[in-house]
Amino acid sequence: MLTLALALSACAPRKPVWVPDGQPPVAPVPAVPEDVPEPPRIDPMADIPGDRMLPALQGAVERIDCTSGVEDLHARMAIEARGGQIANFAYYSKWKPRTCALDFDRMDPKVKWRLMPDGGTRVHTTQGIFVIRASAQAYTFEFQRISRQKFCGMLGQINGTMTILRGRQPPECSVVGVLDANDEYLENLRRAK
Repeated sequence: MLTLALALSACAPRKPVWVPDGQPPVAPVPAVPEDVPEPPRIDPMADIPGDRMLPALQGAVERIDCTSGVEDLHARMAIEARGGQIANFAYYSKWKPRTCALDFDRMDPKVKWRLMPDGGTRVHTTQGIFVIRASAQAYTFEFQRISRQKFCGMLGQINGTMTILRGRQPPECSVVGVLDANDEYLENLRRAK
Protein backbone atom coordinates (compact mmCIF):
# COMPACT_ATOMS: atom_id res chain seq x y z
CA MET A 1 0.00 0.00 0.00
CA LEU A 2 2.84 2.38 0.92
CA THR A 3 4.59 1.68 -2.38
CA LEU A 4 1.42 2.45 -4.32
CA ALA A 5 0.93 5.73 -2.43
CA LEU A 6 4.53 6.79 -3.14
CA ALA A 7 4.19 5.94 -6.83
CA LEU A 8 0.96 7.90 -7.17
CA SER A 9 2.37 10.93 -5.33
CA ALA A 10 5.34 11.02 -7.72
CA CYS A 11 2.91 11.38 -10.64
CA ALA A 12 0.87 14.12 -9.02
CA PRO A 13 1.29 17.63 -10.47
CA ARG A 14 3.73 19.82 -8.56
CA LYS A 15 2.25 22.58 -6.47
CA PRO A 16 3.51 26.07 -7.33
CA VAL A 17 5.88 27.68 -4.88
CA TRP A 18 4.17 30.17 -2.53
CA VAL A 19 4.97 33.79 -3.35
CA PRO A 20 3.79 37.03 -1.73
CA ASP A 21 0.66 38.75 -3.11
CA GLY A 22 1.29 40.73 -6.27
CA GLN A 23 4.37 38.68 -7.27
CA PRO A 24 4.33 36.25 -10.21
CA PRO A 25 4.57 32.56 -9.24
CA VAL A 26 7.92 30.89 -9.73
CA ALA A 27 7.78 27.68 -11.74
CA PRO A 28 9.62 24.73 -10.19
CA VAL A 29 12.87 23.73 -11.87
CA PRO A 30 12.25 20.60 -13.97
CA ALA A 31 14.28 17.52 -13.10
CA VAL A 32 16.92 16.39 -15.56
CA PRO A 33 15.88 13.14 -17.28
CA GLU A 34 18.07 10.21 -16.25
CA ASP A 35 18.78 9.11 -19.84
CA VAL A 36 20.48 12.40 -20.81
CA PRO A 37 24.25 11.84 -20.83
CA GLU A 38 26.39 14.29 -18.91
CA PRO A 39 28.61 16.47 -21.16
CA PRO A 40 32.28 15.46 -21.20
CA ARG A 41 34.32 17.10 -18.45
CA ILE A 42 37.26 19.20 -19.55
CA ASP A 43 40.13 19.76 -17.14
CA PRO A 44 40.70 23.53 -17.22
CA MET A 45 44.04 23.06 -15.44
CA ALA A 46 45.48 20.67 -18.05
CA ASP A 47 48.66 21.73 -19.82
CA ILE A 48 48.18 22.87 -23.39
CA PRO A 49 50.96 22.07 -25.89
CA GLY A 50 52.90 25.17 -26.94
CA ASP A 51 52.12 27.20 -23.81
CA ARG A 52 55.11 28.26 -21.69
CA MET A 53 55.97 30.24 -18.58
CA LEU A 54 55.33 33.98 -18.66
CA PRO A 55 58.32 36.33 -18.56
CA ALA A 56 58.91 38.28 -15.34
CA LEU A 57 56.80 41.40 -14.87
CA GLN A 58 58.66 44.62 -15.57
CA GLY A 59 57.90 48.12 -16.76
CA ALA A 60 55.47 50.87 -15.85
CA VAL A 61 52.44 50.06 -13.69
CA GLU A 62 49.04 50.60 -15.28
CA ARG A 63 45.78 50.44 -13.31
CA ILE A 64 42.34 50.59 -14.90
CA ASP A 65 38.90 50.22 -13.30
CA CYS A 66 36.10 50.16 -15.85
CA THR A 67 32.33 49.47 -15.87
CA SER A 68 30.09 48.59 -18.81
CA GLY A 69 26.29 48.51 -18.56
CA VAL A 70 23.61 50.07 -16.38
CA GLU A 71 22.97 50.02 -12.61
CA ASP A 72 21.04 46.73 -12.49
CA LEU A 73 22.94 44.92 -15.27
CA HIS A 74 26.62 45.64 -15.59
CA ALA A 75 30.12 44.17 -15.66
CA ARG A 76 33.14 45.76 -14.04
CA MET A 77 36.81 44.90 -14.37
CA ALA A 78 39.75 46.26 -12.39
CA ILE A 79 43.21 45.39 -13.65
CA GLU A 80 46.82 46.01 -12.78
CA ALA A 81 49.42 45.57 -15.51
CA ARG A 82 53.18 46.04 -15.70
CA GLY A 83 54.75 46.77 -19.04
CA GLY A 84 51.59 45.69 -20.85
CA GLN A 85 51.33 42.34 -19.01
CA ILE A 86 48.38 41.73 -16.67
CA ALA A 87 49.56 41.11 -13.10
CA ASN A 88 46.08 40.69 -11.59
CA PHE A 89 42.46 41.31 -12.41
CA ALA A 90 39.15 41.40 -10.59
CA TYR A 91 35.77 40.98 -12.30
CA TYR A 92 32.44 41.95 -10.75
CA SER A 93 29.01 41.84 -12.31
CA LYS A 94 25.55 42.75 -11.17
CA TRP A 95 22.58 40.98 -12.64
CA LYS A 96 19.92 42.24 -10.26
CA PRO A 97 19.38 40.78 -7.75
CA ARG A 98 22.46 38.57 -8.22
CA THR A 99 26.12 39.52 -8.21
CA CYS A 100 29.34 37.76 -9.22
CA ALA A 101 32.84 38.50 -8.01
CA LEU A 102 36.15 36.89 -8.89
CA ASP A 103 39.77 37.95 -8.78
CA PHE A 104 43.02 36.37 -9.85
CA ASP A 105 46.62 37.27 -9.17
CA ARG A 106 49.57 36.06 -11.19
CA MET A 107 51.34 35.00 -7.96
CA ASP A 108 48.48 32.73 -6.76
CA PRO A 109 49.82 29.14 -6.73
CA LYS A 110 46.31 27.70 -7.37
CA VAL A 111 45.99 29.54 -10.70
CA LYS A 112 48.16 28.78 -13.73
CA TRP A 113 49.17 31.69 -15.99
CA ARG A 114 50.82 30.70 -19.30
CA LEU A 115 52.13 32.49 -22.41
CA MET A 116 50.41 31.18 -25.54
CA PRO A 117 52.29 30.71 -28.84
CA ASP A 118 50.40 33.69 -30.35
CA GLY A 119 51.47 36.02 -27.48
CA GLY A 120 48.22 35.89 -25.48
CA THR A 121 48.06 34.90 -21.82
CA ARG A 122 46.04 31.86 -20.79
CA VAL A 123 44.84 31.90 -17.17
CA HIS A 124 43.82 28.43 -15.98
CA THR A 125 41.50 28.16 -12.99
CA THR A 126 39.56 25.19 -11.68
CA GLN A 127 36.35 27.01 -12.70
CA GLY A 128 37.34 27.76 -16.32
CA ILE A 129 39.86 29.53 -18.52
CA PHE A 130 40.50 33.18 -19.34
CA VAL A 131 42.50 34.27 -22.38
CA ILE A 132 43.98 37.77 -22.17
CA ARG A 133 45.16 39.62 -25.26
CA ALA A 134 47.05 42.88 -24.91
CA SER A 135 47.66 45.53 -27.55
CA ALA A 136 48.70 49.18 -27.43
CA GLN A 137 44.99 50.12 -27.56
CA ALA A 138 43.26 47.59 -25.29
CA TYR A 139 43.22 44.55 -23.04
CA THR A 140 40.69 41.90 -24.09
CA PHE A 141 39.60 39.20 -21.64
CA GLU A 142 37.96 36.13 -23.14
CA PHE A 143 35.87 34.11 -20.67
CA GLN A 144 35.79 30.41 -21.62
CA ARG A 145 33.18 28.34 -19.78
CA ILE A 146 33.71 30.00 -16.39
CA SER A 147 31.41 28.22 -13.93
CA ARG A 148 29.10 30.71 -12.23
CA GLN A 149 28.42 28.43 -9.25
CA LYS A 150 31.51 29.32 -7.19
CA PHE A 151 31.61 33.04 -8.00
CA CYS A 152 27.90 33.84 -8.29
CA GLY A 153 25.96 31.00 -6.71
CA MET A 154 24.11 30.72 -10.03
CA LEU A 155 23.67 28.10 -12.73
CA GLY A 156 25.35 28.33 -16.11
CA GLN A 157 28.66 29.59 -17.38
CA ILE A 158 30.22 32.93 -18.21
CA ASN A 159 31.33 33.07 -21.85
CA GLY A 160 32.26 36.02 -24.02
CA THR A 161 34.68 38.92 -23.95
CA MET A 162 35.32 42.10 -22.02
CA THR A 163 37.52 44.71 -23.68
CA ILE A 164 39.14 47.52 -21.70
CA LEU A 165 40.53 50.43 -23.70
CA ARG A 166 43.89 51.78 -22.60
CA GLY A 167 44.78 55.44 -22.06
CA ARG A 168 41.18 56.69 -21.76
CA GLN A 169 39.84 59.07 -19.12
CA PRO A 170 37.30 58.16 -17.96
CA PRO A 171 38.04 54.48 -18.59
CA GLU A 172 36.03 52.83 -21.39
CA CYS A 173 35.14 49.16 -21.77
CA SER A 174 32.61 46.91 -23.48
CA VAL A 175 31.26 43.38 -23.10
CA VAL A 176 30.02 40.77 -25.56
CA GLY A 177 28.25 37.69 -24.20
CA VAL A 178 29.64 37.99 -20.67
CA LEU A 179 26.30 39.13 -19.22
CA ASP A 180 24.26 36.55 -21.14
CA ALA A 181 22.51 33.93 -19.00
CA ASN A 182 23.95 30.90 -20.87
CA ASP A 183 21.43 28.83 -18.95
CA GLU A 184 17.77 28.17 -19.85
CA TYR A 185 16.50 28.55 -16.26
CA LEU A 186 18.29 31.89 -15.76
CA GLU A 187 17.17 33.12 -19.18
CA ASN A 188 13.55 32.41 -18.21
CA LEU A 189 14.03 34.38 -14.98
CA ARG A 190 15.40 37.33 -16.94
CA ARG A 191 12.51 37.26 -19.45
CA ALA A 192 9.95 37.16 -16.62
CA LYS A 193 11.08 40.58 -15.35
